[in-house]
Amino acid sequence: MSEQDNRRLLEEAYEAINRRDMDAHVKLLDENYVWENDAFPTPYKGREGSRQAFNMYFAAFPDLKLEIEQVIASGDHAVARWRATGTHKGEYKGIAPTNRQFNVRGCNVHEIRNGRIIKTLGYSNELALMQQLGAPMAKAAGR
Repeated sequence: MSEQDNRRLLEEAYEAINRRDMDAHVKLLDENYVWENDAFPTPYKGREGSRQAFNMYFAAFPDLKLEIEQVIASGDHAVARWRATGTHKGEYKGIAPTNRQFNVRGCNVHEIRNGRIIKTLGYSNELALMQQLGAPMAKAAGR
């Protein structure tokens, strides 16, 4: 696929997430997809792993929105720099709902082959998220 095709694939994947159309989203992933993120204790694997992760985020942040700010594509890789916004309405990592809004940035390095995303390495500002949610440890770390 061309770099332009890879850009379009990422845009379609993120748009599906924002529509909550996980069936459309997972169709863009390889069957053996792996999603690693510095905020996860272990990688999510496969299409159902991705669905499970996003359902966890949607339960905690029902109005979650991912906005792509920039895509840089090179060969079989595309990096999406994104902004996530939402409101904490459900439990997240043991933190009871706070009704606080958040606005954080991160980036995902996606590997793409044969028109499918095969791997995502995610880098997110989990500390900023926790601070915005008012998590006690995040307050101490932000001094």
